[in-house]
Amino acid sequence: MDEFISSLLIAAGQTLVGVLGSLGYNKIKEKYFKENSFVGPFDLWQRGIMSNNIQVGDNILFDGLISPYIQLFPRNPYENGKRWNSLYSFEGKINAKEYSKLEFYAGSDDTIRTGSLNGETLVGLYARYGYIGEGLLGVIPTTFLLKEFPNFFDVNFYGARVVVKGKLKKCPTQHYFIAKRMFDTMNVPLEQEEYKDVLYLEISKVIPFKKDRDITCSLLGSPWAATDIEKEPFIVQYGYISNPEEMNSCYDNMRASKSWNNIQVFYDALRSPSKEVSFTNKFIL
Repeated sequence: MDEFISSLLIAAGQTLVGVLGSLGYNKIKEKYFKENSFVGPFDLWQRGIMSNNIQVGDNILFDGLISPYIQLFPRNPYENGKRWNSLYSFEGKINAKEYSKLEFYAGSDDTIRTGSLNGETLVGLYARYGYIGEGLLGVIPTTFLLKEFPNFFDVNFYGARVVVKGKLKKCPTQHYFIAKRMFDTMNVPLEQEEYKDVLYLEISKVIPFKKDRDITCSLLGSPWAATDIEKEPFIVQYGYISNPEEMNSCYDNMRASKSWNNIQVFYDALRSPSKEVSFTNKFIL
C-alpha cells in the first residue's frame, strides 16, 4: 500500500486512540449541568462552537442521530468547501494516483465502523437525516450504549435518533501533519489550522426517541477499501447506509472490482472480509 496512505491511516487511528484514552475506566459522575441545547451538528458548530457560545469543557445536549459509523477524518463541516476547492485551485499537474490520495483525504464522507474498543465505543453524531461528512465524533462507555441499544453492534444497525448529554472535549490530531506533508509535496495548499485538533463529545447519557413520528432518520456516506494496486488505490462507493439494499449493492460493486483481492484496509470491522484487513485491527488495536 502507498506509504503516504499507510501513514495517513496510521495517524487517523492514533487520533481515535487519543479520543478513547480520554475517557478511561473511571465512572462518569454527573454534576450540575448547564444546559446548552443544539439540534444537529451544524447548529452545534455555528451557534455553539464558532460563535464562542460554548467552550471546551462545557456540557451540552445534542438532538440528532447516533451511529456506529464515524467520519474517518473528523473536522468542522463548515470547512468542507475550502478543502474541496483545494483540489481544483492549484497550479501545476499531478498524476491520477496522487490526485486519488488527495481526494481521499479532502473528501469528507469516508466512514469507518470500529466496534467496541476496551469497553468504549466511538460513535458518530449527525443530523437526524445525516451525512457522514457533516457530523461530530463521540465516545461513550459501551455498557451505557448497549443498555439503550442492545442491537448497536448488529451488522445492519446504522443508528437512531436520540438526545445525548455530554462534555465537549478536544484531542490533537495526528493525521493533519501527514496530510499537510502530502499536500505540500504536491504543491497543493492545505492551510486550515482547524485540522490540528478534533473536537468530540464525551457522552454521559443517551435518551432515545420512542414515538414513530420522532424516530425516522437516515445516513448517507461512503464505504471504502484501500488496496496495493497503483492504478486503483481505493475502492469507494457512495450510498445510504440506512438502506440495506443500497448497502448490499455497494458491497457487491466493491467485490466486483478487479482490485478486491488486493485490499489492504477495509473500513468496517463488522463486515470486513478478514480481521487482518479491518481498519480497527490494523490501526487502532
